[in-house]
Amino acid sequence: MDTPEIPAPLRLDKSALPPSAWPGILPAFRERFSGWHLGMGTPDVLGGLLRGLNALGAEDLGCRDTARAMGLWGAQAHPLSAPLAAAIPPDALAGHPGLTALLTRLADTPPPEQADAEAAATWHALVRGDDHDLTLHFLTLTLRDPLRWPAWLRHCWQDLLFLNRPELARAALDMIPWDAPSLPLKARLAAELAFHTRPPDEALPLVAGLDPALWGFWRAYAGGELLLRLGEIERGRDGLAMLWQAMPWHVNLTLKLHDLYAPPPAKTTDGETASVAVLLYSWNKADLLAATLESLAASDLGRAGVFVLDNGSTDHTPQVLERMRGLFGPENGRAGLQVTTLPVNVGAPAARNWLLSLPEVRRCAWAAFLDDDVVLPPDWLTRLLGAAREHGGADRIGAVGCRITSATPPHGQQSADYNLFPRPPKAPEPGALPNRVAVFDNCAGSPDTGLFTYVRPCLSVSGCCHLVSMAAIAKAGGFDLRYTPSQFDDLDRDMRSALARMPALYAGTLAVRHVQHSSLARAQTLRQTGHIMGNKLKLDTKYSDEELAALARDTTRLLWDDLETKHAALVDRLGRDA
Repeated sequence: MDTPEIPAPLRLDKSALPPSAWPGILPAFRERFSGWHLGMGTPDVLGGLLRGLNALGAEDLGCRDTARAMGLWGAQAHPLSAPLAAAIPPDALAGHPGLTALLTRLADTPPPEQADAEAAATWHALVRGDDHDLTLHFLTLTLRDPLRWPAWLRHCWQDLLFLNRPELARAALDMIPWDAPSLPLKARLAAELAFHTRPPDEALPLVAGLDPALWGFWRAYAGGELLLRLGEIERGRDGLAMLWQAMPWHVNLTLKLHDLYAPPPAKTTDGETASVAVLLYSWNKADLLAATLESLAASDLGRAGVFVLDNGSTDHTPQVLERMRGLFGPENGRAGLQVTTLPVNVGAPAARNWLLSLPEVRRCAWAAFLDDDVVLPPDWLTRLLGAAREHGGADRIGAVGCRITSATPPHGQQSADYNLFPRPPKAPEPGALPNRVAVFDNCAGSPDTGLFTYVRPCLSVSGCCHLVSMAAIAKAGGFDLRYTPSQFDDLDRDMRSALARMPALYAGTLAVRHVQHSSLARAQTLRQTGHIMGNKLKLDTKYSDEELAALARDTTRLLWDDLETKHAALVDRLGRDA
């Protein structure tokens, strides 16, 4: 595919950027910002960091200048986020009158959930239904109002992105009576919509056409990411390198850019794939399981074995499994499909342990667990194995996971790397349940912008698609049956593995599409919610204060060391124009 001829989309006007006192400040931030290393890919996280920087900025030049730069990035990357806008320092937008006027215009009206709770609830119901005409009618009533549209646009825009109906989002933008100060926002949101819903070669001109005086940071990032998606790796990487020189404090960008310069791991050998057992279990999801097995059979499995446990299904799962056998076996260049059938559903932890107990699986170095509703890229296994090899292999890594997104575009992010907040467990309020395992979920519910495409150690990864080291199973044990039928069993096992000095590894350059969301997100009944809360209580009361403090301390050290090493490598490679 030819890259379209466009104006240079990655060029930054450095005269319009805030001053920077960043050089050499990262070690100081390690002391002052214990959570800085966790990442900053979402507006909520940016807002929290900005509030911390603002508090220190009166006495610290580096904090003040970094807050200015971060505020400018936040305004451009998340212009509709009201909480983030409230945390942006006033002088962050000095020299950017157009952006200042735009944010002022957006802040003029209270949010719908405060001003019109009934209408906000109606919108919530509409986006979970399938009535296209009624949704359009609702948008017409709210977005065509000259006084109400800014608040309603803020309220509706992310839902419109995730509806997988770009024509509806475009219609919403055309309904709004844009005035002069706010009109550039239409172009910015149209470019964002194209970024998430159109082929990269079609989206790139819209991003490049944005006013760099208003949207320079975001324009540079989105343009670089689209070039990467087009396969223009050097052009995309070089554009992101220019952006990084302007904002070297951005954790996600630092990690992403470093890995773009790192050579890919050597090709996986047949001996490595032969050390893997691919494991699936399923209960009454026959059609989803069939699609997953078709995706698995089309991937590069090498000599890996495939084992499926029918966890007491009462639908047509047995017929699906019999049909799927024809996709595997030596005649298809891969190992055969081995099926275990249970008479009853024993729950996820027991199903996993059953699979781990099979003699053929116990002889392997890795158990690759897959959910029964995923869409796999062809190289998923080789990329996970390559990442594991580069970071010490099955004797040092407890589990290797990847980026999990929704299956349909625009690909919403479901999980990346999980880590504990670096603070000691808090005592619960009187009458409240304990919340001692405070996990930082750094991306769930946000669009997949590419800011989580990096590799680094972590506390835990998603169980949707991950390699589990059999050495870690021997050292820390399998899955705890107390979390039956499911929820938190993966996190708990990863925590025990980390306590045994075998942390997890996040390989976020690999994305696996997940058709359904986690059981936590799908909870709809009081019984389901109660079950999840019960399992969280089990997790919160399982570990001592000393164990949780050790986990937070050790993973914090791993993440900071990784960030500082990669930051220093980029400084050596690129230098910096402070």
